Amino acid sequence: MDNHKVISWFVDNPIAANLLMLIFVAGGCISLLSMHKEEFPNIEPGIIQVKVPYLGAAPEEVEQAVCIRIEEAIEGLEGMDRMYSTSAEGMCVVTVDLLADASVPNALNDIKGKVDAIATFPAETEKPIVSSLQFRGQTLSLAIYGRTDEATLKLLAEEIRDDIAALEGISQVSVSYARPWEISIEVSEQTLRQFNISMTQIANAIRRSSLDLPGGSIKTDGGEILLRSKGQAYRGYEYEGIVVLTQPDGTNVTLGEIAKVNDAFEEGYLRAKFDGERAVTVTVYRVGEEDIITSAEAVKKYMERKMPFLPAGIKVHTWIDESEELERRIGALTKNAWAGLALVLIILTLFLRFKVAVWVAAGIPIAVLGAIWAFPAIGISISSLTVLAFILVLGIVVDDAIVVGERIFSHESVEVNHREAAIAGTAEVITPVVFGVFTTVAAFLPILLIEGRMGEFFSIIGWVVLICLIFSILECMFILPAHLAHRKTDGYLLQHSRAVISWQRFQGRLAGFLEGLALNVYRPFLIRTLEWRWVTWAVATAVLVTALALIASGRVVFQFFPAVEGNRIYATLTMPEGIHVEQTEAAARRLEAAAIDTAREVNTALGYPLSP
Repeated sequence: MDNHKVISWFVDNPIAANLLMLIFVAGGCISLLSMHKEEFPNIEPGIIQVKVPYLGAAPEEVEQAVCIRIEEAIEGLEGMDRMYSTSAEGMCVVTVDLLADASVPNALNDIKGKVDAIATFPAETEKPIVSSLQFRGQTLSLAIYGRTDEATLKLLAEEIRDDIAALEGISQVSVSYARPWEISIEVSEQTLRQFNISMTQIANAIRRSSLDLPGGSIKTDGGEILLRSKGQAYRGYEYEGIVVLTQPDGTNVTLGEIAKVNDAFEEGYLRAKFDGERAVTVTVYRVGEEDIITSAEAVKKYMERKMPFLPAGIKVHTWIDESEELERRIGALTKNAWAGLALVLIILTLFLRFKVAVWVAAGIPIAVLGAIWAFPAIGISISSLTVLAFILVLGIVVDDAIVVGERIFSHESVEVNHREAAIAGTAEVITPVVFGVFTTVAAFLPILLIEGRMGEFFSIIGWVVLICLIFSILECMFILPAHLAHRKTDGYLLQHSRAVISWQRFQGRLAGFLEGLALNVYRPFLIRTLEWRWVTWAVATAVLVTALALIASGRVVFQFFPAVEGNRIYATLTMPEGIHVEQTEAAARRLEAAAIDTAREVNTALGYPLSP
C-alpha cells in the first residue's frame, strides 16, 4: 500500500519525476567529465621490503650474515601475514606481506626500527633500505632510439624525462635501459709504490677536497652575508684537479697525474634495441588521482613540439600506450550501450506503442548516468573494471523497465486512463521486480565479500552492478510511470499514411502470433511440466550434474585469466650467469631474426607484408 502511494505521488507530480531524471542525467554527465580515468584502480598492496646490499658476498654468506638476522629481528611483527627472503650475490631482500586490516605506515615504522637496531651486520654491508611497495599504473612508454652512443641517448632521455615530469598532472617519470652515471678512479700498483702512497691516502684526499663547507656569516651595514666554500666535484675533470700529494720541493701531485679518471657509466653491460638500433625508454606512470587519458594527451602534445628539435638520426616512438587500451574499452562500452539501446527500441516497437518503447529504452542511459553520478561519493573511478561491470549490467538494467512498461501497456486496454494504468501496472509488478533485483545483487554479493587485497580489487565490479541496479529500480518505479501516464498521444507521425498503416498491421499480426504461441504452445507445456514435476526436477538435475561433470573431468578448462591473442610477440631467453657478452649478443641476434621472420610470415598471411 505504501508503494502504491509513492507511485501515485510521482505519477500525479510529473515535475518531481522530471527533476529526479534531470538530477540523474546532469549529475552523471558532470561526474563523467570530472572523474579521473585509470587502467586499474589503486590498491594498497600491503607489502614491505627490506634490502641490504652486501657487495662482493656470495649468496650463502648473504643469507647467514644478513637475511637470517633480519628475519629473527622482525619475527612475530604485529599485522604480518608471512615473510620470505631472497639471498643473491651482493644483496639480501626480505619481503613482508601484511594482513588486509594491518596499518602499512605503522608496520613500516616498526620494521624500520627493528632493522636499524641490528648491530651485528658485517662492516661491509651498506645501509638497509626499508620501503613499502606501491603499485604504479603505467600510462605510456616512449622508446628513444638511433645510431648513436649510450651517453647521447641517456642525456636526451633525461632531458625528456624532466620536461615530461614538469607537465601538469604527471608526477612520476623514469628512464630505463640506461646504466647509471659513475665516476671511477683507477690507480696502478706501480704508481702507488712510485709515490709511496696508499689507496686510503688517495681516498682521504678526495674526501677532504671534494666537499662544500658553510663558512658562517658576516654582518655588514647592508645586511647579513652568508659565507660558503664550494669545492664539491661533480665531473671527471674536476676530480683530476684534486691535489693528492705535496712534494718536499713544494710541487703538487694531482689526481689526474697518478690515476685514470673515467667519467662514464657504471661497470657492467646493458643494451636495449628498438627496430635494430640502440634505445632507452622513458616511462610515464600514473599515481593517486592522476588521469591516464589526460596525462597521455599531455605527453603526446609535448612530443609533437619536441620532435623538430631532436638531434639528427634520433627517433622517438610510443611503444606502450595504456590510455589507448582504456579508450578502446570505453569505446566498446559506448558501442554496446548504443547498440543495445537500438535493439531494445526496435524489439519493443514491435509489440508496444512507439512512445512507450522510447521511454522504456530511455531507462538504460538514465540508470547508468545515475550510477556514475554516485561514483565519486564512494570512491569509484572510470577504469577497465568499471567498464567491464557496465558491460555486464547493461542487459540487466533494461529488464526492469521492460517489465514495468509492458504491464502499464497491458493495463491501458482495461483502465479508464493512462494515469490509472500507470499506477496499477507499476504496483502490480514492482514487488517481483525489486525481489528480482535482490536476487541479482545476491549473485554479485560474493565478489563484495572477498577478503584481502584481491577482494579490494574485484569488489569494484560488484559495487558498480549494485549501484546500477539501485538506480534502475528508482527509474522504473518513479520516473517511467510518470512519463507513460502523461504522454499526450499514442498516435504516429503521418498516422494515416500507407507506411504507418502497414506497420500497425504488421505489429498487430506479430503480437497476435506471439500471443497465440503463448496460449497454444507454452501454456500447455507449462501445465504439463507442473503436473510432471518430478520429471521436470530430474531433467534439471541431470543437466546440472552433466555441467559439473564436464568441469570436474577437465573437458571444460577453468582459467582465472584466459589467454587472449594480441598484436605483440614476446620471447625471453635466459643465459647462464657468467657467460661472455659476445655469446649473449649472438643469441639475442638469433632471437631477433627468428622473431622478425615469424612476424613477416604472420603479416604476409594476413595480407600486410612487413617492410624490411
